[in-house]
Amino acid sequence: MQQATFRLSGRGVYAAATAETDVRMALWCNDHCDLLQLRGADADSVLAAVDERVGVRERVKEGDTTLAVTAACLREEDGGVEDVLADHGCLLVPPLSYVDGEKRVRVLSLSAQSLTSTYHDLRQRYDVTVADKRSVSAPDPASPAAPTADLTERQDAVLRAAVEDGYYEVPRTTTTAALAERFGLARSTLEEHLRRAEAKLVDAAVASR
Repeated sequence: MQQATFRLSGRGVYAAATAETDVRMALWCNDHCDLLQLRGADADSVLAAVDERVGVRERVKEGDTTLAVTAACLREEDGGVEDVLADHGCLLVPPLSYVDGEKRVRVLSLSAQSLTSTYHDLRQRYDVTVADKRSVSAPDPASPAAPTADLTERQDAVLRAAVEDGYYEVPRTTTTAALAERFGLARSTLEEHLRRAEAKLVDAAVASR
């Protein structure tokens, strides 16, 4: 299987709402509404922009994370990519994410040609950058699940934040200094949590081979 992450700019209400802010927003579409997860100091202003255009039905804040449910699904108005993916037999891997005016989309395909065709069609709607492209192995439903890494609560939280904020993207969209500030930790302490989490994940992956 082929996997690619596309960074799309040029249109979209949600993308525009995050432009020139520090907010990273994840979106899960539920046909009749969208579930949004926002992190960043400007979350309230981003939600205000979303509320003005599509409506926000509910919201709750948990620490540095804001969750919101919109009043409607913005797929039709927001230049959704789903139809393009369907035309080429590709799959959208949720959630969509929006960072600094860009929509970021992770896509799976059984063939490299389908992925290439999808890219060219998306270029008709957006300015497109390929942030990542790789071959991935399909899971074997008959095989037992791989052992999970025994992460502490803090290691798990730090690792998830690093993934969500783009620490492992190419190029990176956050730093360990920014992550440390988010958790109220010294940078060296944050990096130690991250290294230990990474080491446990590697050990678990090797053990499953």
